[in-house]
Amino acid sequence: MLKKIMTVSLAVLMTAALSAGLANAKRDKIAKENVNDNVTSNQKTPYTAVQGPTFDQSMNGYGWILNTTRKIQTNMDPVTGPMVGSIYRQLNVTYGSGTIGGMIGAWDTSFSGYAQTIYSSSSYQGAGGGTTPGGRYPYAGEFINGYFFGTFNDYDLTTEGEVSQPMFTVADATFGWDISFWSAPKRVEATEGGAVVPAAWTGNSDVVYDPATGYYYWTQTWNETLSNLEDAVLDVVVGRSMTPNDENSWAWTDFNDLRFDATDDANGVTSIGDAYVAYCKDIYGNGTGYGIIVANINDVDDYAQNSLGEETLQNGKISYMYTTNWGGDDGSGDWAPNWIHDIDGKFFQLEGKDIFDWYGETVIDRDSIGTDGEGQTIWDTLEVVTMDDPSIQWNLSAVATENNNVHLLIKVWPATLDAPDSYYLYTDNGLRGGTYHIRGHITDTGVTWEKANRVASWVDLYEYLIGDEDQFEYKYYNSNNLSIGYAGTENGYEVLFSSWLDKPTSRAVLSPFGELSGSAYFYDDIYVNVSCDGGNSWEHNSVTDILWDVVDGDSIYTSVYYGTNVSKTGSLHEQGWAVANHGIVEGGNLTFYGAHQVYDPNNLSVAEDDDFSCYYQYLKAWKVTGTLNYVGIEAEEVSLVKDFTLYQNYPNPFNPSTEIKFALQNDSNVKLTVYNTKGELVSNLKNEKMTKGVHNVNFDATALNSGVYFYKLDVNGRAETKKMVLTK
Repeated sequence: MLKKIMTVSLAVLMTAALSAGLANAKRDKIAKENVNDNVTSNQKTPYTAVQGPTFDQSMNGYGWILNTTRKIQTNMDPVTGPMVGSIYRQLNVTYGSGTIGGMIGAWDTSFSGYAQTIYSSSSYQGAGGGTTPGGRYPYAGEFINGYFFGTFNDYDLTTEGEVSQPMFTVADATFGWDISFWSAPKRVEATEGGAVVPAAWTGNSDVVYDPATGYYYWTQTWNETLSNLEDAVLDVVVGRSMTPNDENSWAWTDFNDLRFDATDDANGVTSIGDAYVAYCKDIYGNGTGYGIIVANINDVDDYAQNSLGEETLQNGKISYMYTTNWGGDDGSGDWAPNWIHDIDGKFFQLEGKDIFDWYGETVIDRDSIGTDGEGQTIWDTLEVVTMDDPSIQWNLSAVATENNNVHLLIKVWPATLDAPDSYYLYTDNGLRGGTYHIRGHITDTGVTWEKANRVASWVDLYEYLIGDEDQFEYKYYNSNNLSIGYAGTENGYEVLFSSWLDKPTSRAVLSPFGELSGSAYFYDDIYVNVSCDGGNSWEHNSVTDILWDVVDGDSIYTSVYYGTNVSKTGSLHEQGWAVANHGIVEGGNLTFYGAHQVYDPNNLSVAEDDDFSCYYQYLKAWKVTGTLNYVGIEAEEVSLVKDFTLYQNYPNPFNPSTEIKFALQNDSNVKLTVYNTKGELVSNLKNEKMTKGVHNVNFDATALNSGVYFYKLDVNGRAETKKMVLTK
């Protein structure tokens, strides 16, 4: 949700940027090397997706098109097995549209799910509570060690002044998905003083586990926008607990300790988008203590001079704060947040020149004024526009890894301070607009960032560029459908998956909303791109080269990258797409899960009124699978086949001994060790050179107490760790 920023129709923006006849203008010769043009890409067999059943349905569609409301999370714990979970708004004939539901389930050949109502009456609303709930905007924070973490707001429908409160709930599925217990929804209140975020509307969060102490840390960001829709206030609270399913065990910081008020333009932030939290952790949820909060933001001093020397407000910038100590501590005596940000109520910010290699390129509008004696066209330059203010969509997605790397997914196009209300799909050096990935690295002293890589273009962009303008559609409500996830490491590289919604014009039909969305209506489809090398390069379903210019007889090409369409549903309109934080890689195959909202025009919830809220909204889940394509990884540097495999111990849980099995492709130096949850070494099982083949090592835990232990296999300097459970 965007607050305190001018809303401009994208149709108007496109007209302003493209109406100058720039598509046919002669381009200047490319004078410099461009990082994104040299990124290795490869076409591949498309990923496939299986759609799950409808989990529930709700009314009032405009409140549910955000990707945050359709988040699904995955539990990768090897003891309980992979599970998926979600928290969602549930249609309930007794209590109305504010009921909140929760779902825990698993995939096999089909989906098996356990769903229930977890919030049907409020203990905080009205005199004495127990009234009809106004639950809205649920968000799935994480799914770690069998615990699922969810938030939503409790909208008081009975009190004057419109009160909305931040709520949380935790599902205990440590015994498996079919035996799930949800904690009673509880208000997020500061442990010291009891302060509660006022007018809490939309919220995001992330959770991490510290194996050394047993604490779960939960950072939540809440927007105070219920009664303040134009002027944004962002509040950050941090929770800590060792028993997450006990709602009374959580200690929460005071939201006043980390509050960013955009209503006062005299200092701090002046416009702020949704803030996303990403703790650095592995796919199982075990963290390093580092993390980041990132958003698109304007600060009070975000002005720069255009070519006329006029002070002009810049577009929103990617902004962040970070932590190196779990986001909160009690070092001062009280439990308080320790997220590090810039002074005077600001975030740290990324400048366009530092992250986009095309920053400073030009778009030149020319007109032919005749030919010279050799018949060559003579051009008169009408206008030179410098791309010095990238237009970054006010929505993004973030995930962070156990290597303290941060991965962002954004949508961006070139823009200029000379035309603040315009954007451009390209510069004179080629296509630039599209979906981008940015990688950062958190250290003790800050975050270092690398140049952005283009992940994909909008669908049907090729048809648009070759002259068929009817074959290009980009709608404003696609802005909330970016997702990026992490699936662990393979061949020493981080495996990432990115996804979003887009609108192929081949699936356009007459709009059911009349003038609301124009004469045509587009079914959204889900698109996917995957990187096997930490975001350096991305797999593509197709790459199309376009003749961009001919300079001195040399043909200059630019490329259109398209992701893989994995949905193609054709009968239901999709909204609010989001993927889980984590996927899994096994045997070179990637699996991850996502969820979204769909509405059925044939199923009315209220009398039809040319509005999304007329229709029942359905929650659908998807399982996406495919074979990794190792693009950009040099075979001579990294083997495409793992040189060792570490298996899950058996039996697990065990008492008092278990067998640890691993396979070596070559004779290797091997170290096999066991640690407790505090990171202390409890057993050194192997430290020697071993021959290739399969090996079995017995681990006797007779002298140890019941609990969780980790065994780590280090082969020639590369390591992998798995978890096991001792039960006595």
